[in-house]
Amino acid sequence: MKIFGRKRAGNSDGGSGGSTDVRQNSTTSSTQTLPKRRVYVNTPLPPSEIDHNGDPIMYFVPNKIRTAKYTIFTFLPKNLYEQFRRVANMYFLFLVILQTFPSLSGDVSPVTAAAPLATIVMITGVKDAIEDWKRRQQDNALNRSLTTRLSDWQNVNVTDGGNSWKKRLYRAWTTISTLLSSMLGKADNQSDTNQRNSPGNSTFSGEQDRNLTKGIPKIVVGETPSSARWAEARWQDLKVGDIVKLKNDDDIPADMVILSTSEPDGLCYVETKNLDGETNLKVRHCVSSTSSFESEADYERATFYVESEPPHSNLYSYTGVLRWVDGNTVQSNDDSKVDPISINNVFLRGCVVRNTEWAIGLVIYTGTDTKIMLNSGDTPSKRSRIEIETNFHVTMNFIILFLMCLGSAIVDAVIFLPPVTSSDYFEPGDDEPGSAFLTFWASLILFQNIVPISLYVSIEMVKTVQAYFIHSDIEMYYEKLDLPCVPKTWNISDDLGQIEYIFSDKTGTLTQNVMEFKKCTINGVTYGLGETDATRGAKLQEKSDSESNANDEIDLENEKALMLAEMSKLYDNRYMSSNFTFIDSRVMVDLSSDTQQSRAIQDFFSALALCHTVLAERSDENNSFALEYKAQSPDEAALLGAARDVGFVFIDRVQDTMIIDVMGERKEFTLLHVLEFNSTRKRMSVIVRPPEGGVVLLCKGADSVIYERLEKGRQSKLREDTLADLEVFANEGLRTLCIAYRVVPEEEYNTWSKKYAEATSTVNDREEKIAEAYELIEHSLTLMGGTAIEDRLQEGVPNCIATLSTAGIKIWVLTGDKTETAINIGFACNLLQRDMLLIIVHATDKENTEKQLKESLQKFFGSGSDGSSQKHALVIDGETLKHALDESLSPLLLDLGKRCESVLCCRVSPLQKAKVVSLVKNGLNVMTLSIGDGANDVSMIQEANVGIGIAGEEGRQAVMAADYAFAQFRFLTKLLLVHGRWSYIRIAEMISCFFYKNIVWTFAMFWYQIWAGFSAQYLYDYTYIMLYNLAFTAIPIMYLGAFDQDVNSKTSLEHPQLYKRGILQQDFTRKKFWLYVLDSIYQSLICYFIPFGFLLNGSSHENGLTSNSLEDLGTVVAGAVVVTTNLYVGLNTMNWTWMAFVVIGLSILSFYAWVELYAIWSSIGFFRVDEILFTQVDFWLSIILATLLSLLPRYLVKFIYQTYHPMDADIIRGQIHAKKKVKKPKSVFIEEDQMPITSTRKSSFENETAVSSTILPTDVGSEVSFTDSSNTYPPEQGTVRKILSLSKLPSFKLKSKNQRKPSVRSVDQLMYMSTGRRESFTGFAFSGEESAFETFRRSIYKPIQSRQKLQRAHSIATTSSRRQTFLSTLSISRSRTLPTTLFRRRQSRDPSPSLSINNSIRDRDDRQMDAAEPSEEVELSVISRSQS
Repeated sequence: MKIFGRKRAGNSDGGSGGSTDVRQNSTTSSTQTLPKRRVYVNTPLPPSEIDHNGDPIMYFVPNKIRTAKYTIFTFLPKNLYEQFRRVANMYFLFLVILQTFPSLSGDVSPVTAAAPLATIVMITGVKDAIEDWKRRQQDNALNRSLTTRLSDWQNVNVTDGGNSWKKRLYRAWTTISTLLSSMLGKADNQSDTNQRNSPGNSTFSGEQDRNLTKGIPKIVVGETPSSARWAEARWQDLKVGDIVKLKNDDDIPADMVILSTSEPDGLCYVETKNLDGETNLKVRHCVSSTSSFESEADYERATFYVESEPPHSNLYSYTGVLRWVDGNTVQSNDDSKVDPISINNVFLRGCVVRNTEWAIGLVIYTGTDTKIMLNSGDTPSKRSRIEIETNFHVTMNFIILFLMCLGSAIVDAVIFLPPVTSSDYFEPGDDEPGSAFLTFWASLILFQNIVPISLYVSIEMVKTVQAYFIHSDIEMYYEKLDLPCVPKTWNISDDLGQIEYIFSDKTGTLTQNVMEFKKCTINGVTYGLGETDATRGAKLQEKSDSESNANDEIDLENEKALMLAEMSKLYDNRYMSSNFTFIDSRVMVDLSSDTQQSRAIQDFFSALALCHTVLAERSDENNSFALEYKAQSPDEAALLGAARDVGFVFIDRVQDTMIIDVMGERKEFTLLHVLEFNSTRKRMSVIVRPPEGGVVLLCKGADSVIYERLEKGRQSKLREDTLADLEVFANEGLRTLCIAYRVVPEEEYNTWSKKYAEATSTVNDREEKIAEAYELIEHSLTLMGGTAIEDRLQEGVPNCIATLSTAGIKIWVLTGDKTETAINIGFACNLLQRDMLLIIVHATDKENTEKQLKESLQKFFGSGSDGSSQKHALVIDGETLKHALDESLSPLLLDLGKRCESVLCCRVSPLQKAKVVSLVKNGLNVMTLSIGDGANDVSMIQEANVGIGIAGEEGRQAVMAADYAFAQFRFLTKLLLVHGRWSYIRIAEMISCFFYKNIVWTFAMFWYQIWAGFSAQYLYDYTYIMLYNLAFTAIPIMYLGAFDQDVNSKTSLEHPQLYKRGILQQDFTRKKFWLYVLDSIYQSLICYFIPFGFLLNGSSHENGLTSNSLEDLGTVVAGAVVVTTNLYVGLNTMNWTWMAFVVIGLSILSFYAWVELYAIWSSIGFFRVDEILFTQVDFWLSIILATLLSLLPRYLVKFIYQTYHPMDADIIRGQIHAKKKVKKPKSVFIEEDQMPITSTRKSSFENETAVSSTILPTDVGSEVSFTDSSNTYPPEQGTVRKILSLSKLPSFKLKSKNQRKPSVRSVDQLMYMSTGRRESFTGFAFSGEESAFETFRRSIYKPIQSRQKLQRAHSIATTSSRRQTFLSTLSISRSRTLPTTLFRRRQSRDPSPSLSINNSIRDRDDRQMDAAEPSEEVELSVISRSQS
């Protein structure tokens, strides 16, 4: 008899398996180009698989994995390549080479010239080495993990040391030798091997090598003594063909075929959250022919081999066979000697064994061949956008440098042109033809500092500090997991401030992936009270009534108490959970009555208790009634938990016996078959034999597929009512399923069972034949009802999405859910708004996809649009997306998507996620961010500019591949709007100031060349040049890059519109660069010519020394430049703290301190410069005057802009500054949420605000709206209102809450491009992909308003007069198509019903009147006789 079946990885909503077909297609080619592999156990390799030395020909990769970027041998060349990709580093390397020529370097030695570049490269290399060393430590910890392997036993698939470098070198040599031999015609055996390994033989044809048919015994256990034993081994030492024993809670070290387990039926359970992000358990089964193996001797004496497909990345597919023989020969066409192996018989690396004492497996894939490693991909090397844009600035500096050098060379050549004088004869060499050429290269060395050599290392240091601040932010710390925000890639923090598109997974990212059973419909009657996140979100869009929410909670608690009281009258439910989520006392009241509805409820929940693949655990050793369900999907656990809380408890499963407790009565059902769920079937079924006999099929699945398989011509009324109820559930954001059953005649079952057994044992096209067998029995179903489960949103998700949307960020959700569920979650989390028109694109072929995309663009955004300002959202499914991502159609999809406020992609595969991200990133040239939690999100995380991994309950593989990791989606707000915006502003200003200060410094030397004959003579002492970027000016700029703030974090979150400047990239532009260049050239003129004018005629000191030497001029000019550039950085600093004063002051003083020390220690040429200059008024006056004149234009420009053309941040800073001046702030009466802040510079987002007179209230820090001067604020009685007038600030209004403007839902909100229909959104729960379902849906479609009235009638009981009104609504005849009782129950008491405390129970008389209506059909029990 077929035992309990196995189930593929994937949850009931198809989240991760929704596009398995696409993923399989993507791996087909790779599978066909690799040879299949055979893994032998105690069987000598055939001659065709060994070389002339007797070693295996096929090489298997070792199990040691490496995610680090570098090795000891590749670190130096690879790291140098990474660093010298930067244009500036190549430039400085070229200068170092130039300075090795004595004629160009002057007095500077090559070692001194190379020291700065060597230091920068070394510091960066050390940082990269430390980061990579951490990765290597993680790799080593994993590779050195211990497992249990069968030792003192020969693995014939590899030789000892087969993976060593010596062996690989030897194999390379033998390969070359074999190749040479084959060229001479001496490789007869090699041709057979090549034929075997050819791509054409990669599929399983069943043919065997003739040499393999000899000497292979059947899998038997002999009587010879055994020397094999279990011993510990490291993961990295495992090889293909090893036999590994795993215990409960052990991590799986490699991909293995399961040979045997501790369970009598060969079952075992694995947790796959590290692989696919799902916390639910998956059922696996051992190969049947080896299920009896337990001891070491069994495996040492058995002889068989496994024929496996090549490695590929599909997590949900595996095909192989275990072949054994009878006698000494193998019959290739004898399928009775073959055990098929599917993905359900395989352990995958990265999973964990659960709830199984032990399991033994045969290693088939190791290391980089395992599926988890094939899905990981290489760690991408990401560079921030500002770093890439910096190359333009560097290139422009090169051009400026080239022009300076070229000009110096030309002028130098002109100076030494004829007329010829006597000096030409007596002083040869001054006018040599190569003088101009040498001047060019000498000038290149002289002006080299125009490109700052310390720029990149300073940026790296600043970004390290920024990463530390992100890591230390207590507001992004998740206490439950003890996890802060972890920056894994430090050099892209500024990208966080420029994100325009966010691509998010849904399950586990937006939601908690924790399912709660909320409501159900049984025999046309709905049960379940309470609100969902979607309904609460809808209320927040329409009103904010906290008092009503409080009343709802009180009523829900009262209803819970009443439900428990009613249950206690019926039976003692000792298994009930303390935090049950399904609350409705009407269930207990209806159960207590001896009516058809009571029997329907029993049948419904009994079906939930039986139709599953769940494992029951005793979670509390002290309480034997505390059950915890380990399910393959969280939906199954929620369904089973609800049945348990109502009184229909699944207790345990012993082999093929399922034990349940039905309202206190223990029953045992025989499990005959499990018809597995997958994303194609969208349903799962079990076939059971009740204690009373007979065969019953129980089925649950998507309403569309269940309705297609209902028995024709029956239950028409019940179908309408159930579908209408499911529409209401889906409109509330709930995930819906239908429950149905069928009584199978014994003869039909026996015939089907044989066909199913044949399908499962087939080697070729096994999956297709099994699916065909399922269809033979899943038909003529009888509908029982439907369930509604809520996947709760994570805390703060709606506010987070609303805030990010206000900031100008567009959010695309890429999910595996069906369209209706995704739409409802979109409304619940603020992704979709009530005033949006949803454009639904669904097509089955490329031509139809192109047609709908073009019609959408033309109808809503082209000449055919109505010109309204209505917002739009795009909804597209995976099948349509497959065609839309085609190269010819992707521009249409991109054009339509960028015009919509939000985009929902449903039923998408991991590969499609990555393609969508790539399309937007490369097609629009925008900054993108991907966020996800599972292995199926890794590809899109790596594809985006910034990848975020959610380290929640769903595994850590996304975290491993991400650039940043944290625990909750809501932390994204703080990461982007605060840390990201700060980082972008800081780095942008820091780099601009870096170029500015170096241009000032270099051009001052250039002006000196006019008096030096353009001879490339140094103006400054060389120590000044070395220390200028290292000490005199470095610290203030690094302080600006690490600590500066325009507004604090609280203000940034209150006004998310400030983020738009980063999206528009307005703080780091080429225009700004050229303005800084012009400003720096002007300041260089001032800083050179003012000191030059003061020292032009020189002055005599009392000690006889003069102040007109080159050292004196260089010191004064350098002093003026140092003071000017440091104060200029201070002028650009927006947050002046005591630290800013200290840093700038010490930097300026460091120059003069160095002059004092250097003048004492230096040679005679620089002797006592301090006494000459520091004691003269001219020296200090020239520096002060040069500084003032240099900074005055910059100061005036900032004043004009902040007064007449302020940015958003300037206005808010003025608001905060005004608040600090007010001693007694008072509250004002202000209207909120009227107009968002928009950039007053040219922006593509919102209308610009006009400049007008503004009255600023005293309570400027609170939730305020700015109005014009005509508005007044009524002061409180007895107080005097202080009002500050800022006459030049523009009129604008601030949003005080993180939500969009509320609006009424559009009457016609959905636009179906496939049919051209436009209708209101009702949240219908069926899948729109099935065209056969469309006709039926349209025939029974009802407006949502009538269904709400009907549901209201079910849940509210009022006075007797009003009950008469509701009776008219409830008099609709419900179909009675369920049997009198599906499962035998004990005789229940008939207590007198009582009304609900909160009047939520219908009147019993109404139910009796309704039940008295003639029903369509009444059936007797399909399992037992009707009870009297």
